[in-house]
Amino acid sequence: MGIFNFKSRKQWEAEILNKYQRMFAEAVSSNMTWNGEKFRGSLGLVKVFNSIDYWTLRQKSLELWTDSPYARGILRRILRNEIFTGLVANSNPMASVLWPDKDEMEAADLAVSYGDKITSQFNLYANNYELFDYKKELTFGEFQEQIRREALLCGDGIVVARVNHTNGLPMWQWINGNNIKQPANMTCAKGHRIIQGVELDEYNRHVAYYVQTMDNGVLKSERIPVKGEKSGRQISWMVYGSEKMSDQVRGEPLLANVLSMLSDIDKYKDAEIRAAVINALIAFTVKKSPETTLGTRPTAGLARPMKEVGPFNAAEPGPKGHQPIQLMQPGTVFDDLAPGEEVVSYSTNRPNVNYAVFEGAIVDAICWSLEIPPEIAKLKFTSSYSASRQANNEFEVYLKYRNFKNAKDFCQIIFEEFVIQAALNGMLNLPGFVMAFADSRLWQVKAAWLSCSWAGIARPSVERTKDVKAANDALDNGLTTFDDECRRLNGKSFRQVTAQLKREIDHLRKMGFTPHILEDNNGKAAYDMDGGQTENTDDTADDSDDENTTK
Repeated sequence: MGIFNFKSRKQWEAEILNKYQRMFAEAVSSNMTWNGEKFRGSLGLVKVFNSIDYWTLRQKSLELWTDSPYARGILRRILRNEIFTGLVANSNPMASVLWPDKDEMEAADLAVSYGDKITSQFNLYANNYELFDYKKELTFGEFQEQIRREALLCGDGIVVARVNHTNGLPMWQWINGNNIKQPANMTCAKGHRIIQGVELDEYNRHVAYYVQTMDNGVLKSERIPVKGEKSGRQISWMVYGSEKMSDQVRGEPLLANVLSMLSDIDKYKDAEIRAAVINALIAFTVKKSPETTLGTRPTAGLARPMKEVGPFNAAEPGPKGHQPIQLMQPGTVFDDLAPGEEVVSYSTNRPNVNYAVFEGAIVDAICWSLEIPPEIAKLKFTSSYSASRQANNEFEVYLKYRNFKNAKDFCQIIFEEFVIQAALNGMLNLPGFVMAFADSRLWQVKAAWLSCSWAGIARPSVERTKDVKAANDALDNGLTTFDDECRRLNGKSFRQVTAQLKREIDHLRKMGFTPHILEDNNGKAAYDMDGGQTENTDDTADDSDDENTTK
């Protein structure tokens, strides 16, 4: 019989205390710091990316755009909602800066008048592809779509201003990131360096871009400066497709961090489709029992030589040794099965019953990464009205940000260069602008003339009646402006809406109609044909003496 060594409670407490003291001493001696791990090694090895393979990312992104319906579908939803037919300019000269000595209303009227002139001139220019596009193919709206699409796929690209020698206005060229490459033998100014085809100065500011071109089979590199050496005008600038770190020179494609998921889900989809097709081709199997004679061929008679009937074979004899085959036809019955043989319908289990759920989970994760509600990316609205409305509201947040970014990244610069050149050429008469352009101390005047707002697509309302009522309530309580609500509901400015309404009302009056918005509560014209208010002959509050009063 063994002897048991029982320890007292104090001994157990002392051992436990010593154990934790040793653990604390080991932690202190090993200089442990917080690194996010709950226990040693739980996060695995730290990945440190010394460089980014932009070329591979671009090629894989372009490959998925070509091959994967998931990639193309998601990017198309982004482009249609972000760009649609293009952001629309609305010039807003700042009256308080340009006419500080004039009456507030007079200055505001001048700002509206000049703003309309600038906007109309720019729209004429932007919608004429022979004036706007260097290749003479795209209008401004189409040019925006090309910039955004290729920046998303290639990570970046540059917009280049070329001179139209006929009228002096700029023509615009887009060069995607695939063609911006490191030059083979190129020297740059002292203190400058070239990284990934981009020349940087000592402050890491972009100075020039090197575009690779092919001239009669000879590879050449063209240096395109960012600013004019003498004029200081904008010649080119880089547009990025997604966010980047401050020390990154080139941009990554939008799909960079979901390339693997998109590729694998596309392969899985193809495998399931192929498996389903192969399964569907197997019509039946023949089940045999132990007593079935070996060597039977129950399906041998399903394909048999075709009888040679009529002049068909005589007129068109087949090749030597060729015998036409009669294939199995629908409704074929097995009547010569051996004992123990049984025809069994083939039971298919493809596609996988969980395929749709798995595919949906992967697509949802991709959409979440790209800031797109899955319902909008898939155009599949099966949730409740409130859930779908909230998804739409979340997407509106994304679109507002993208409108701001797209306007800032390329639309506003193009607008400013047009206004500058049009003013210098005398096409636009803007008081004080040319002087402010030449004198950097008058930068406020220049900025006031170049002020412009940009409107994107007015997305269709799910419940227009509710949205209009909400807009009216907000206007009645002073929580919004007419201009904001007009842009939200139909994408037009308040000035555009009221100007069009005036033209339509004038036309209706000429035709003898009274617009509903000009009728009183009784359906009668509240204003005469000249726009004056009609007289109310019944000045009593009691309607009992009215002929048409309902008893």
